[in-house]
Amino acid sequence: MNSWIEHAQYLADEVFAPQADAVDRSGEIPHTHFDLLAEYGFYGATMADDMDIATFTTAGEILVAGCLATTFVWAQHLGVARRVANSPNLELRERLTEDLRRGRVRSGVSYAGANDEPGLIARRVDSGYLLNGIAPFVTGWGLVDVLGVMARDADDAGSLVSVLVPAESGPALHATPLSLIAADASKTVSLTFDGVLIPDSAVENRIPLRNFHATFILAAWRNGALALGVVRRCLGELARLGVDTIALAAESARIRTALDDALTGQSDVYLARARASELAVRAATALVTAVGSAAVTRGNLAERSLREATFTLVFGSRPAIRTALLDRLTRAADTVYP
Repeated sequence: MNSWIEHAQYLADEVFAPQADAVDRSGEIPHTHFDLLAEYGFYGATMADDMDIATFTTAGEILVAGCLATTFVWAQHLGVARRVANSPNLELRERLTEDLRRGRVRSGVSYAGANDEPGLIARRVDSGYLLNGIAPFVTGWGLVDVLGVMARDADDAGSLVSVLVPAESGPALHATPLSLIAADASKTVSLTFDGVLIPDSAVENRIPLRNFHATFILAAWRNGALALGVVRRCLGELARLGVDTIALAAESARIRTALDDALTGQSDVYLARARASELAVRAATALVTAVGSAAVTRGNLAERSLREATFTLVFGSRPAIRTALLDRLTRAADTVYP
């Protein structure tokens, strides 16, 4: 077996899953979870030569099946690490790439400046940028060291400024905790930027907005692992309860193929991503039904899985994903499941 898969399975089965209910109840992820992800190289997964598409998605789904909250925080780091490793800012790249790869420096992310109505604006000043606005959902506050932030360029609405921001509250950066229905231990906050000064040494790149939107296919593909990871967990529990999961497993495999095909333009990534979240809700609902009345008590795996499946309906979404989901969820069953 591929070592990435072996390590993901070990972490999920022996570390994450046994503590997942406690993480959900307490709202706290043990720091050892992240230390072990770093020890096994997962913070540098997107930069590893031996990490192919199939391995990445399988490992990601396995980790989610173990603990969605932990995996959700870790996943924020991956795109930032890769961007820094390829940054034209040579000083930044040389200073941080290895620490990001090894998980010695851990990152969260905000794409608030890339929204149709940008929440974050970067204005050029001497030797850097001033950031103003709101990033409504930032994950890992108190668990990460830096944030990879995309802000809209005040002088060029067609460009984004990608910067690294220390993940620390201060007079110009205020965090408001958010209470989530699932993965609440991810420490997700709303951040208000009030003139945060970013020196040129922390500017990773300037990116045409059209280029960023083109790369969202990669983000949607990666996020599909969260939904299919919930499916994987539910299928395992359903099988343990003696429920036939052949049809659900086959559908999950078809969705994974569609997500992978989207990377080469052979399928619609938004539809595939919508189907993944829809299937997560169906699989979690099936698990609740199979468990029976015990599933309506708070703090059991079936109940948590249903909340986490619901969470996948809206996180990392885009209008096209939402439209596809609403279309499928509001149509008659015989037109959705021929």
